[in-house]
Amino acid sequence: MRPTVTKLARAYTPMIKFVGGKHPIIEHSGAIKAHPCSLGGLLPGSKDCVPVSEFLRNQRPFEVIPYKNANRPQKVKSSKSVSAGASKSQYDFVHRPLKDNEVSSISQLPARFRFKPIGELESETINNGGAL
Repeated sequence: MRPTVTKLARAYTPMIKFVGGKHPIIEHSGAIKAHPCSLGGLLPGSKDCVPVSEFLRNQRPFEVIPYKNANRPQKVKSSKSVSAGASKSQYDFVHRPLKDNEVSSISQLPARFRFKPIGELESETINNGGAL
């Protein structure tokens, strides 16, 4: 009888077999070169290159500016100017007859565009908290 430790004590062989030989190690010079995409061969640290600290110093902070529509007159903020049906926003609902290929409800769409109902197995999986 052989002990298990002695039987399993052998050199490790990886299960993955790589195709081809080892890639050659390329020696890179330590010289500073321009990036291939740089304009005019601009080198890092040259007199034409702007330092990061100077670039960031000239940046403006982010500011949110409210959008103002030039085509729509500004609303006067008074309690009498805005009544229940007098809003003139461009997003207000306007009741009009339906045009061709328009529907008034999702249920009137063809079957391929409707949401599929949740099946019994799927609802049971959801109610039980996740995957089976």
